[in-house]
This record gives sequence, C-alpha cells and structure tokens, in this order.
Amino acid sequence: MLEATILCFFGWLLLAATSFRYRRDLGIAAPSAIRALRLVAALVLTAALFHCGAPLTGERFVRFLGAASIAGVALVMLLSFKPAETMQPVRIALKAVRPRG
Repeated sequence: MLEATILCFFGWLLLAATSFRYRRDLGIAAPSAIRALRLVAALVLTAALFHCGAPLTGERFVRFLGAASIAGVALVMLLSFKPAETMQPVRIALKAVRPRG
C-alpha cells in the first residue's frame, strides 16, 4: 500500500505540473510537453493501480482509491505551503529530458 501511495503522489505531482500556474513557473510552453507530462502521469497512476497488492477485484480498486486520496491530500498540503520546493523533482526531471540547445 505504501508503494501505491508513493506512485500516486508522483502521478498527482505530474498532473499538477500541467496546470497553468505551475506550468508557467516550470517554464513549460510546448503543448507536446504538456501532453507528455499528462501521459506519464496516467502511466504512473496506472502502475499504482496494478501495484496495490490484491487480486483484480473490488479490493484492489478500494486500495488504489485510498492510496490516491492519501497522496492527493498530502500533495495539496505541500503545494499550499511550499509549492516551489514541491515541484523541484519535476523541474529536475524536465532539465534532464530537455534537449540542450
């Protein structure tokens, strides 16, 4: 359950990075970069669903929803107090992926 919560946290973090406010702060202007972040976020959330440690029944979805809600509340609290520090992992990942020019 802990790994599902951590995966959900990073999925929500990537989705939050695609919002206008954080996109502007991170310097993301290209629509393709926004789509890529949303796609990676969806893949991370899908991986969290399949790593909940239960057979593919209602229990897995309940565990996923629990992990996603815990991660979502934690992310909102962090973004409320220290948004720049919370977005730092996304900023580092974008620097590593961006072509040097």
